[in-house]
Amino acid sequence: MAETHPHDLPERFFKGQDRLEGPLPPELVAPEYRAEITGFPPMDAAGHAAFGQAFYAGFPDLHHTLDEVRPTDEGFAVRFTLRGTHTGDFMGMPPTGRPVAVGAIVLLSVVGGRVTHLRAIFDRFGLLEQLGAIPA
Repeated sequence: MAETHPHDLPERFFKGQDRLEGPLPPELVAPEYRAEITGFPPMDAAGHAAFGQAFYAGFPDLHHTLDEVRPTDEGFAVRFTLRGTHTGDFMGMPPTGRPVAVGAIVLLSVVGGRVTHLRAIFDRFGLLEQLGAIPA
């Protein structure tokens, strides 16, 4: 039988990142936490926090809008949109002042009310298009 999980866990997880501007909410992350985001090497919680901080540095008003949350046998499937304005340096790109809205799909594995594994795909090309780094 599948373990039950608090239904608000995905919202607390992603809104916690927004509140902390990158770091993961420590009360929601298991010690063995791993993140796999397409196009990047696997990360532990500290690596994922640093990854997030780079985004919040470039987009200080960045926030997650959860568009859809579905329970799974292992945790949750989440579709969200990241929204923010490029007002800081981001991965070597000077600020453009452009607003962005970037879609992502994430699978969260949860054990004992804590996220153990995040697997994500986000629209990197859409982000680069919106910033003018590649042609639309």
